[in-house]
Amino acid sequence: MPSNSPNFSSDLRLHNLDTARWLAALAVVLVHCAAHPLVRTTDYGTPAWQWANLYDAAARWCVPIFVMISGALLLDPSRQRPLREFYLRRAARLILPLIFWSLFYLGWSRLMHIWQGEPLRLADWLNKLWSGAPYYHLWYLYMIPGLYFFTPFLARSLRGMNPRQQGFATVGILALAMLDSLHSHLTGNTQRGFFMSWFLPYLGYFLAGRLIYNGQWRIPAPAALLTGGIVLTTLGTWGLSDSTTLRLYFYDSFSLGVIPMALGTFQLLLRNTLLPRLPALAGVAFGIYLLHPVYLDILRTSGLYHPESGTYWVIPVVTLLVFVLSAISTWGLRNLQVGRLVT
Repeated sequence: MPSNSPNFSSDLRLHNLDTARWLAALAVVLVHCAAHPLVRTTDYGTPAWQWANLYDAAARWCVPIFVMISGALLLDPSRQRPLREFYLRRAARLILPLIFWSLFYLGWSRLMHIWQGEPLRLADWLNKLWSGAPYYHLWYLYMIPGLYFFTPFLARSLRGMNPRQQGFATVGILALAMLDSLHSHLTGNTQRGFFMSWFLPYLGYFLAGRLIYNGQWRIPAPAALLTGGIVLTTLGTWGLSDSTTLRLYFYDSFSLGVIPMALGTFQLLLRNTLLPRLPALAGVAFGIYLLHPVYLDILRTSGLYHPESGTYWVIPVVTLLVFVLSAISTWGLRNLQVGRLVT
């Protein structure tokens, strides 16, 4: 639904992208902190499991928000650049972090296996790298190049469409992604395939980010969509799982609950007048995303993090601790020339 509301100013929307960045980074940390009690399926139904499920479900919009932020900015007609210039800029921002953090986390994985007394063969290392996930969170770095590669062509295609056609294309891609996710989980074929194709379903979020940002789409009842998505994701995961298996369909970025939740959240964030912008924190959001597993691993492996206690405050407190430590570390790295290149 188009909107030309004067209260929804371009300056407010641009500033609120900073808010969205640091909040999405915080949500990623929350998801990963909540994951530990969830994977212990023997804890299914316990207070620890239920709290973790709620926190995890409440933050599942995090990755779609990052993608929509990119779409909002990179598909802006006023920001279009010649192909060579665009690709060189994107490559400079992505290639070094991808190589550095892939190697870092392969080494970190080895260290964690030694600390925990578990073997890690060379074949396991190579498989992690070839699968596009040297560590569980780095899949994003292997997915995003596909979006960047097609950005100039998507921007040109959007300029050739009228608003109705743009909307149909975006809804169509999101609908196909939702059906693909549902089919994969129903058939048990949840392997993501070759990492260079991972970006394809995220094209819908990428386009939606631009349409919501420029006011062409006005998501109705965004707070209700966020709340309803959290409820559906929480109850759906609880209902499908049992003491032997954690079934992840409702956590998928393209599940029936997460798509409306993510779209509603992005709309709310763009209209936000309460949460602070915190541009300095937004500037280290990428580094927080990259670094936070280190602190989470240390807390968990050392025994300092006990989410199985079932206390409702444990996961949020650890999330904030890991977030702050990661932000400080990123700030320190960005004060070094080499650190700025990889964060």
